[in-house]
Amino acid sequence: MGGGKIIVLQPNIKYIGANYWDFFDHHTPLTDKSIKEVLELSGFHVTKLIPKFLPYTTKSKIPQFPWLVALYLRVPLAWKIMGKQLLAIAEKK
Repeated sequence: MGGGKIIVLQPNIKYIGANYWDFFDHHTPLTDKSIKEVLELSGFHVTKLIPKFLPYTTKSKIPQFPWLVALYLRVPLAWKIMGKQLLAIAEKK
C-alpha cells in the first residue's frame, strides 16, 4: 500500500534572511528549491510549490480580520509582495 500527501508550510530563508534564526526551532535553513529536493529524494512528487505564500509572521500592524485573510489568499500578487513562507504540496510516488 502506498500513496499519501504531504503539505509543507514553512519560512523560506531566501526571503527572510537572518530573521530566520529568531526562533529556537529553526535549525535547518530551507528554500523552495531545497524543500523540493528533499521531498523528491523522499519519494514524493511535488504537485504545487509556491516560494512566497504567507507572510513570515502574523505579528504585524495589519489587522487580521477573517475577511482580510480571505482577500489575501485570493490575491496572488499580495503573496509576491508580502510572502516569506513557502507552500509545498507533494504526493507519494
